[in-house]
Amino acid sequence: IVAEYNPFHRGHEYQIRCAKETIGADYVVIAMSGDFVQRGAPALMEKHVRTEMALLGGADLVLEMPVQTATASAEGFAAGGVSLLDGLGVADELCFGSECGDTEILMDIAEILVKEPSEYRNLLQQNLRAGMSFPAARSSALIGYIQEKIASGLNTLGTSSEHIELVLSSPNNILGIEYCKALLRLNSRIIPHALLRKGSGYHDTDFSLLSDEKFPSASGIRNLMKKSEKAGQSADFSRLIPSASLPGFLDSLKKGAWLSDLALDLPLHYKLLLESEETLQMYPDLSDALIRRILKSRNQYEGFSQFADLLKTRDITRSAICRSLVRIFLNQKTKAPGHIPYARVLGFRKNSAPLLSQIKKNSSIPLITKAADASSILDETCEASNLYEMLLCHKTGLPFIHEMKKPLRII
Repeated sequence: IVAEYNPFHRGHEYQIRCAKETIGADYVVIAMSGDFVQRGAPALMEKHVRTEMALLGGADLVLEMPVQTATASAEGFAAGGVSLLDGLGVADELCFGSECGDTEILMDIAEILVKEPSEYRNLLQQNLRAGMSFPAARSSALIGYIQEKIASGLNTLGTSSEHIELVLSSPNNILGIEYCKALLRLNSRIIPHALLRKGSGYHDTDFSLLSDEKFPSASGIRNLMKKSEKAGQSADFSRLIPSASLPGFLDSLKKGAWLSDLALDLPLHYKLLLESEETLQMYPDLSDALIRRILKSRNQYEGFSQFADLLKTRDITRSAICRSLVRIFLNQKTKAPGHIPYARVLGFRKNSAPLLSQIKKNSSIPLITKAADASSILDETCEASNLYEMLLCHKTGLPFIHEMKKPLRII
């Protein structure tokens, strides 16, 4: 599983249970984001807390994705996570949630996007020239391509363009397609398995209708935490977080040891004031247009979220802007690696020792269990985690613990 667990909730526990009970997995390995996440924000809770919650929720091994991968676009995030799992030499199925739960249709769409037939590519370029954002341009081009195939009687997907449009309108389906693309490009032996997502919509905060088979969204939980803190009231998370993982979650909550993007308000402003056109050009995936907007608008900066809204245009998504701002804050000037060259262990279950020995025997990449032994290749990720720790300590008053001193979580 490739995940963020931001935070780990009952839907994630259900996914792990399905992997073991329905798919028949011997072990479940998680490739997880560290202390900064793909939507362009600090993780809600630090990675070792989230690791422990996942292990208590049924995961056997949690590995950290490098910060460049964790803060990349959906394509880079998926490619990095899949390459990490593929490099272990033991993973045989990739389980991910999707709104449609149809692995075949997601793989068919992925194949078109990987092969990029000329008709599709022409439509994509037309849409980009018209000023569409890349996700919107790609979705529109794909629907147009399928409509052309239907009109000519050559549609091999066996479904309508309306159904494709519905599939492409859902965030987990889109990420699922990226996982499938990554598997195809790697020619991986790992088989994709789309698990039907049951529960709240991505941004839904109304948890009153939750049942044993309907689960919360991580986004909804984060919003509930912000609202509760603002109102000075405590919320009941017992129906949202698995019982085994709940004590660690509540302990972090009690200490105030969690972050939202508000934590970046002041330090990001300071960092932006130090930047120039020349230095901003050193960051990957920062367009000239966005650089100009940042420099032109930075005197109007009031906070991270407000500034992201201010920078948004028709042809660039807000999440892409947030990722760029986070990379500037982290001084992250290297691209996300298409291939992750190591597997850093954050935690594991003691009874998964046979899994670790199989990985050591079959893996094409080194398994890192002690960060201090691999400080040079963990540089940027460790620096990012130390910045996260700084923000967390500033909020809680707890003592600073350097990334290299943090122990593995062993359950």
